[in-house]
Amino acid sequence: MIYSYLLNRLSGQSLKSRCARSGTVLGIGAVAAKICGFGSKVILTRLLLPQDMGLMVMLCSITDFFETTTEVGVKQSVIQHKNGAELEYINTAWLIQSTRAILLYVIAFIIAPLVSKFYFGAKDEVLARYSLDELTTLIRVIFLSVLFNGFISPRAHVLEKHFKFSRAVLISQGGFILGTIITIILVFILRNIWAIVIGFASINLFKCLMSNIICPFMPRLTFHKKSFNELSCFARGMFGVPILTYIAFNIEILVAGKLVPVSLIGLYGMAKSLATVPRDLFSRIATPVLFSAFAEKQEDKSAIARVVLRVTKTVALFLIPMIVLGIICGRELLGIIWGAQFSAAATQFRLLCCYVLVLIEGNVLASIFFGIGRPDKHRFFVGLRVLVMVLLIYPAIKLYGLNGAAAVVLLANLVAICLQVVVVHKTIGLNIFNYIVSWLPGLIMAVPVLAVTVFIRVLKPESQMLQLWIGVGVLLCTFIGLAIYVLPKLLDSPQNRI
Repeated sequence: MIYSYLLNRLSGQSLKSRCARSGTVLGIGAVAAKICGFGSKVILTRLLLPQDMGLMVMLCSITDFFETTTEVGVKQSVIQHKNGAELEYINTAWLIQSTRAILLYVIAFIIAPLVSKFYFGAKDEVLARYSLDELTTLIRVIFLSVLFNGFISPRAHVLEKHFKFSRAVLISQGGFILGTIITIILVFILRNIWAIVIGFASINLFKCLMSNIICPFMPRLTFHKKSFNELSCFARGMFGVPILTYIAFNIEILVAGKLVPVSLIGLYGMAKSLATVPRDLFSRIATPVLFSAFAEKQEDKSAIARVVLRVTKTVALFLIPMIVLGIICGRELLGIIWGAQFSAAATQFRLLCCYVLVLIEGNVLASIFFGIGRPDKHRFFVGLRVLVMVLLIYPAIKLYGLNGAAAVVLLANLVAICLQVVVVHKTIGLNIFNYIVSWLPGLIMAVPVLAVTVFIRVLKPESQMLQLWIGVGVLLCTFIGLAIYVLPKLLDSPQNRI
């Protein structure tokens, strides 16, 4: 029964079938990459000090900041534009992204000593292991990832436009897995931050090499004015979105880097890493498919609204029970996965679990604006999140530490998604009442997990590990029931068809 259903779902050339096939391929690749990355972090937390983990979080955040500062949405433009696969268009896209990468790396190389001194000049726990000169070199090496990213073949972006996700997954997730393997090997040899820095840079190196092998592209140094103008038009709509998005995701790390010890940032960073696993999987599996689907159906707003309700309900069904288990058993989860010392970040983990639920549902709505070619609308909501964080993050960290930081992150995303729903309603006619109702099945499915875990805690308060494992068992049974009985009916509902 299940096999025949899946076979029927994956066959055919309709948009729904192509989305199903793409989601399956992306899912396999994303899970494989996540398992590899998850395993590497388990090893890193056992072999490196919390100070090194905190340094890793800060270096990666700084690198992301510089790359997103000048992001112009080349990939998104290729996928969204109706002529995005034409040679003149992708050649212009390559010239823009490669020139940007070179200029960005030159700037980063020059200011690396200033960045090193600003963040680590007064951090004795870091300077006890690494000099400022070595930290400067670390920054320059990790910034090579930005340079490599600029030379990825633009034909790799066309793969996603045409729903050819098998090769796209081989490039993105394959590069990630190879880079992660390099990291694991080096951490056993070096036992310091250099293993992470070299591994991080090698991920984009492998992606660059694989993209040009799988999707070879020979650039031409010719200027195509029409393509440049069309890319510039999309870039104007994108202006500010990447940097605002970066700030929304990382501002607490940047501010805390000046206010709290690096070791505490390491605890927070690993708690956030665990809490955001569902978001990482969603962004790798569902977001590319939604973006491409909405771009293809951008003229049919009622179809987009139906898809949004379906995806929202599906996300809630699977994610809310997980969030409930994470809130109740957060301390035990952190201790088992990362080590006992990371249990100190349990409160932050619980708040971040709630944040991830809101973030994923917000990402579903954000895909609409990119799909219909209006990234400027998304920019408003990202800017709103940033505004709330900028106003509250410093006093929150000063008063409540990183617990306050996690609370501000959650609050900012709650404010943004409430207004986001209103604007989506005006843009595509999404029924707000139906949208709210689509969250309710997830809350109902979370009741068994909540009831059983609370009952075990009351019955045997000293057996918290027993509570965790029973909760996991109930969660798995819930997921199996959803996959067998609920999900097929939800996807085949007549009012939800594309």
